[in-house]
Amino acid sequence: MAELSFPALTKREMFRALWGGIPKAFLVPAALTVALTTAFMIVSERTYTEVAESVNARRVARDRLDDLDDLLIMLVNAETGQRGYLLTGKKQYLEPLVAARAELPVLQAKILAGFINYAGREAQINELAMLVIDKFVELEMTIALFDQGKRDEAIGMVANDTGKAFMDSARKKVAALSAQMTEELNIARTKSERSLLMSRLGMFVIAFLNLSLLTFTLYLFIKDMQQRQILVQMRESENQRLITLVDERTSELNELSTHLQRSSEQDRAALARDLHDELGGILTSAKMDLDWLRTHTTHAPEALKRIEQISSMLDEGVSVKRRVIENLRPSLLDNLGLAPALEWYINENCSKGGIKCKLNLAEDLGVISPDASIALFRIVQEGTINVLRHAKANNFTASLHLQGKNIHLILEDDGGGLPLSFNPTKLSHGLSGIRQRARSLGGDAIWKSTPNKGTTITVIIPRNVDENDVAMMSKVTA
Repeated sequence: MAELSFPALTKREMFRALWGGIPKAFLVPAALTVALTTAFMIVSERTYTEVAESVNARRVARDRLDDLDDLLIMLVNAETGQRGYLLTGKKQYLEPLVAARAELPVLQAKILAGFINYAGREAQINELAMLVIDKFVELEMTIALFDQGKRDEAIGMVANDTGKAFMDSARKKVAALSAQMTEELNIARTKSERSLLMSRLGMFVIAFLNLSLLTFTLYLFIKDMQQRQILVQMRESENQRLITLVDERTSELNELSTHLQRSSEQDRAALARDLHDELGGILTSAKMDLDWLRTHTTHAPEALKRIEQISSMLDEGVSVKRRVIENLRPSLLDNLGLAPALEWYINENCSKGGIKCKLNLAEDLGVISPDASIALFRIVQEGTINVLRHAKANNFTASLHLQGKNIHLILEDDGGGLPLSFNPTKLSHGLSGIRQRARSLGGDAIWKSTPNKGTTITVIIPRNVDENDVAMMSKVTA
């Protein structure tokens, strides 16, 4: 089989071929799916940003609330230490106050930096800072008086509720700031929850639309596959119809060709019999009359010469008649069988063509039907003519033997072989006739040729013999 080759496609041509193969009905759902997916990604990214900002704001607000709580706890601890020291005079009660002295600047700086981005809170933070300083001043003063031995004055300063007023004011400031921050936390939480809810609804909507588009696309795909299947079935049905039609036409042509070959052989046989009977009788009568004239004619030299010329012409006519009859229908084939007919034909024609011919026949060919016999004889005849006219061969061999239930005929020569442009599907009339004769008997013909090394034609036909053929052959051999 000849190797198929396809032209190379550029990337642009391949892209066009792939794009053109996509059903048009899929383009709109695909575009909508891409658009919805893009929208979903944008909405998801925006929601993520908003939630991240909200979470960060809530974390910062919570940190500020923790700082305020830490400041208030520091004041309470410092005041508790002051009270314990004034009551007992033990220095260990001053440890919270000493720690608060060190931590207060850091914590105030942290609170001031934390609230710097909150508009309107600076004044409140400054007021809280002043209250804390005043409270620490009050604490330091009472401790200083106690250390100077003025215990009653120190306790009196505590008893006049100055320190309590500072603590109450600080608590109120911290509570106000905490309430504001808590409100802002609630607002941020509500906004975050709303964003998450909208994002969730958006995801549900987009997922629903994508599922709808996917379902619609699947429906279009199934419909397209069904249409394609219908087209494939229609194409297969049409191809089957065309194959059946071609087979019917081929069968009709084969039957017609077989009929024409048989009719031609019958016409040849009838014409050969007519020539043998009619023309043979005429020539024989003329020959007999000429012999009578030869015996009853005077001995005039001129007349005898003419009689001899006519006799010679009659002999040549008989020879021509015999040659024409043999070409039309070999008498040896009907009288003695296929093998003697092939031997006579090969020897007769090869000697005239100037090539060495060899005929290999199986010892026991058995009974071959008349149709097979004439077909094999014509195939050998056509093959011999082709070798003599076209092959330019020095040797030619014809072999006939049985193999199983088939008859094998092999024609070989050492000539130039078939041309390189030889196409087995487009045979010459001679080769086509060989193949058609083989196929008309249920067989086939195979060609094998090598340039300048000759050609081999193998013909295989089934050996179908019925009782009538056996009886006819028995009469002939008898």
